[in-house]
Amino acid sequence: MKSLAVLIAVGMLSAAQAGQVDPLPTGTARSAPFDAARRQLVIEDPSAATSRAWFANATAAVKAPAQAPRAFEVRNRVIVKTDAATAARLAATATGGARPLRVHGYWAIATADVAGAIDLAEAAMVDPMVATASIDADGLLALRATPSDPKLNLQWHLENQLVPAADVNIVPAWEAGYSGAGVVIGVLDSVIQVDHPDLAANYLPAGSSDPGGPAADPHGTAVAGIAAAVGNNQLMGVGAAYNAQFTTHLLSSDSETADALAFRNDLNDVRNNSWGPFDLNIIHHPAAVIMDAIEQAAREGRAGRGTVLVWAAGNGGVIGDRVDYDPYASSRYTLAVGSIGDQDLGASYSERGASLALVTQSDGNTRGIYTTASNNGETASFGGTSAAAPLASGVVALLLEARPDLHWRDVRAVLLDSARQCDPDSEGWQLNGDGRPIHYDYGFGAIDAGAAIDLADTWERLPHELVATTGTVAVDQIIPDRQAAGVVIDAEMPDDIIIETVELILNIDSPFIGDLTVDFTAPSGTSSAVVRKRNTDGGGDLVDYTFTSLRHYGERSGGTWQVKVADRAVGDISTWIDFELRVHGQPVCRLDLDHDGVYGLGDLQALLSVFGACSDDAVFNPAADDDNDGCTSLSDLAELLHRFGDTCDD
Repeated sequence: MKSLAVLIAVGMLSAAQAGQVDPLPTGTARSAPFDAARRQLVIEDPSAATSRAWFANATAAVKAPAQAPRAFEVRNRVIVKTDAATAARLAATATGGARPLRVHGYWAIATADVAGAIDLAEAAMVDPMVATASIDADGLLALRATPSDPKLNLQWHLENQLVPAADVNIVPAWEAGYSGAGVVIGVLDSVIQVDHPDLAANYLPAGSSDPGGPAADPHGTAVAGIAAAVGNNQLMGVGAAYNAQFTTHLLSSDSETADALAFRNDLNDVRNNSWGPFDLNIIHHPAAVIMDAIEQAAREGRAGRGTVLVWAAGNGGVIGDRVDYDPYASSRYTLAVGSIGDQDLGASYSERGASLALVTQSDGNTRGIYTTASNNGETASFGGTSAAAPLASGVVALLLEARPDLHWRDVRAVLLDSARQCDPDSEGWQLNGDGRPIHYDYGFGAIDAGAAIDLADTWERLPHELVATTGTVAVDQIIPDRQAAGVVIDAEMPDDIIIETVELILNIDSPFIGDLTVDFTAPSGTSSAVVRKRNTDGGGDLVDYTFTSLRHYGERSGGTWQVKVADRAVGDISTWIDFELRVHGQPVCRLDLDHDGVYGLGDLQALLSVFGACSDDAVFNPAADDDNDGCTSLSDLAELLHRFGDTCDD
């Protein structure tokens, strides 16, 4: 049976009748089916090339008289599914000819007006050579658009009407259909009011290690609202991921915090952490149990794809504190997020650093952040990097809804690759060796949700992670007191991989670590300043302390690196014992296992030596896994043989 579609034609309506939410007009009309459900239409002006139309449904008008019909648009075109000869024959009776569509077998035939389209569709519906016929209509499909919550206009971080570029550009992501549905955001914070009217519907008790409660703290409740306040409920505002679920976890002692980070990472896809050590401009030494909990979540969460850990960069920028001194926010497993304000300028409190990944919107220019507050309340004055982090977490939830197969490293890569260069006139921007704009205040720039969703659509997942290292480099030198030149040591990195993160592991004996500055420079010439002079930091030795930089993302690791430690104040003598530079990243060329740039016998021998190994095996080599399926198999061997004799640049 054919699927047919034709329209009712009626006379002109008054301007009042023609409104989208006006009652259906009355009048005599020719009866004809619109679609397979045989719905009928009322058309405002059949003599026009385009006209508004309404579904005529008398039953609905009786049952729901307050529900006004929604107008859409019909056009002077008929869409038919047929062969070319039949399309040409039908078009000969019209005025505009037949145009083939990109959908195989379909043609659009233009007529003089909507009435002509009705007549042609009626003729086509009884033609034995036509499979389907319909009038071209516009407005029957709705974008999954911006939520309707009444305080959305206060949420400039989501849609900035005054400075349109200075928001997270989330509306295109929403309109593409993404709202965080099916994704869970874990909020590790103070007690959250989980029965808040704009949060309760999205609360997931099964994934929560803390039940929340009425004695809620404003901080945690505000953070949860920025990420996941309920949308389209006609209450207050919305979260960036307004259809995501959120879970609650209580920041407490080291052991309890670590347990919270490890709780149900099979359910918690994203973990928001708007907390860290006190902002005192000192190097903080980590709790090993928390560091291991972070690594465990990244390695084991989401069935091995990794829970995405978003971290507030810190609010000590005014006193010179850096994200590099926070071992949790600066971990290579976490995404450190700083703040920019509603004028697209940096917030003075937001901490800078080599490990800063990105920024999102918060207070700091002229306006604060509107979100939920305890006691069923709301606030328009929340801020700090505590507000920036959950906005980023919400965007991550949209990404994971769009591409649940992404590894946590893929999520980071998509966000970095799609970031917008905020505050473009700032002199702090420079290009790293891969041509990426980088800035100590902004990382790789501002998160752009719309661009990230677009990029994720075609993203090819990263291969398994490789590690390159200088090995431990012995120094055993006294650092000259109050000399800017300091001690500079070269170190060779023999393995060449594409850099994602660089870790500097330092051992220094010092009675006053605040006198020291630490920098390292890649073969590309890009530098990372990870420690600056701090009169406030009276801490002592650095023992296997890890500093992390993202600034070399996309560069190549192979070659000579340089590490510099200087003592910038008088009176305390420090000794630099040793260091290691460790790079994490991906192969320059998969299957070039002997790193000579040519696919040859050395690569074949190396592949056969690990044939059958998978990612859980100690001998597994990610560079041998060309198809990225987690194992070295026949498909990888076949690809190497196919490339045999070529260079890896071919």
